[in-house]
Amino acid sequence: MGIYLRTANLRTARLGALVAAAALLSGCTQVGPTPSPTPSAAAPTAGAAPTAEELVWAGTVCSSTETLKKDVQGLITAATSGGDDVGNKLSAQMERVSAAAAALTATIGAVPAGNENDPERAAVTQAADEFSASIKDLGGSVNAVDGATGEALVTALQVVAGAAGQSVVALRATAQAIATAAADGSSTLAQAFDTAPGCAALTM
Repeated sequence: MGIYLRTANLRTARLGALVAAAALLSGCTQVGPTPSPTPSAAAPTAGAAPTAEELVWAGTVCSSTETLKKDVQGLITAATSGGDDVGNKLSAQMERVSAAAAALTATIGAVPAGNENDPERAAVTQAADEFSASIKDLGGSVNAVDGATGEALVTALQVVAGAAGQSVVALRATAQAIATAAADGSSTLAQAFDTAPGCAALTM
């Protein structure tokens, strides 16, 4: 009976952690576009209006961030579903998360010429780098699920839940950096984030 209760408690804790991670993703708010500042506010000097290329870049950064959010949600769903093949499902979903993270990093790095020193790009890059670091920890936790059984599997899934939660927090920081840039509007890329169609659907 003692072993049964201990296992049940572990499963309850694991599910609680996974639900908490999922709640972080589901409790989203819309990022853009942002309202215009009030007349009494001191508006910063705006940069040049974004070109079509810069708008495409900003939109791709936003859509890539949204894709990552959905992929991490898929990983959490795979973990909560359990089953004998949970390790395979997690590994497959982790590949999607890693690919999406690599795509976001590549897009941010391919900023249109002339914007390399834009402060908004630097802020988004920093947030994305922190997310990429969390992805490494998440990948390691997913690898630990492979071959685990019984209480070891319950514990491994609990670690996945914690790592997924950290990735969610880091990903939301990336979305927040984009939202902050869009609200600022003092640089070309800030305006691009505020007006790019792909950014209107980005949530935090």
